[in-house]
Amino acid sequence: MEAFDLLFPTYIRFGRDVVDQVGEAVKTLGRTVLVVYGQASVVRSGLLQRVTQSLASSGCKVVDGGGVKPNPTYDGVQKLAEIAYQYQVDCLLAVGGGSVIDTAKALAGLLVHSDPDTYWTNHFEQYQPIKEALPIAVVLTIPASGSETSDSCVISESETGLKRIASGPALVPRVSLLDPMLTTTLPAYQTACGISDMLSHLMERYFTPLKENDLTGRLLESVMRHIIDNGPLVLAHPASYHLRSEIMWAGTLAHSNLLDRGRGGGDWACHMMEHALSGFCDVAHGAGLAILTPAWMRTVAPLHPQLFLQYAHRVWNIELPQSSFEDILDRLIRSLQTFYQSLGLPTKLREIGVEEAELPALAQAAAGAYPIGCLEQLDAKHVLAVLQLAY
Repeated sequence: MEAFDLLFPTYIRFGRDVVDQVGEAVKTLGRTVLVVYGQASVVRSGLLQRVTQSLASSGCKVVDGGGVKPNPTYDGVQKLAEIAYQYQVDCLLAVGGGSVIDTAKALAGLLVHSDPDTYWTNHFEQYQPIKEALPIAVVLTIPASGSETSDSCVISESETGLKRIASGPALVPRVSLLDPMLTTTLPAYQTACGISDMLSHLMERYFTPLKENDLTGRLLESVMRHIIDNGPLVLAHPASYHLRSEIMWAGTLAHSNLLDRGRGGGDWACHMMEHALSGFCDVAHGAGLAILTPAWMRTVAPLHPQLFLQYAHRVWNIELPQSSFEDILDRLIRSLQTFYQSLGLPTKLREIGVEEAELPALAQAAAGAYPIGCLEQLDAKHVLAVLQLAY
């Protein structure tokens, strides 16, 4: 097992109606709070009013930071910074899912950066760790990204739309409130995309060349199997508090440091390809992963047959008789694609309107600067082969 450090600093409050504790939780972090949120759904549902009332009753001044869009761009972060500077906010509260939380994280670092003009270059292009930021709190409404406890954020370039990642210890939220009741009215497609994203987080951590870490491997297998079992059930019973709880907690665990320690950090090729894909078309992240993951698996699995045989048997309950690896791999990929289809997700690039002529440029965007992946490093030529399989 690889040596590792583990710090899990986010204070998680999980359960029915914990959102009403938001004022009590946030007042310890700051008193002028920028509430970052997305579209009108949090207003229509009454959640925004519920949150602002709790903050006000705890003595916090509330500043509105609404309007975050899916696949947020850096110019949106900069516009919120103008508001934050004007009101001298000292704390950020993200009310939403990954796009909202990631926007709050990027903003939290920007607001304390010594030179805002170099912030993007330093941290999103040169990947310098973000070590200082305003404190961040989260009210999670969409289980998917795991950003409620992670140390990273994904923001798109304003001009190109290409996604870039920044990370650092200062971006870890101080407190996250996870109320499964807030997710019971999510549209089915949004729920499905979240399930796909959390399953991908687990697979990215699982497929690593490091072999001597069986305990964490077993934990990953267990959570993957849990999502496969419960994902279709939560879509069939969207109002079930029990099922929503299971999926929400699985999403948090899937992207937590707990399940990648001692494993080399994971592969992440599928995520890098999907980030490029989202720059070409406005596809939901989880839907893009559902398209790309089976094609990546078809490409990489023959080079690591024992690992994928283990995965097929332990996670997908595929028996391992005396048959060829190719037959088992076919069954594995069919099982994975059938699962995605059962959630109502696409499994081919052509289904979301990508043109075959765009594939070379897409491959270049994903891996033109440097190879991606850990289990197998993929350059632009190899990524193009994956995209062609996914088409």
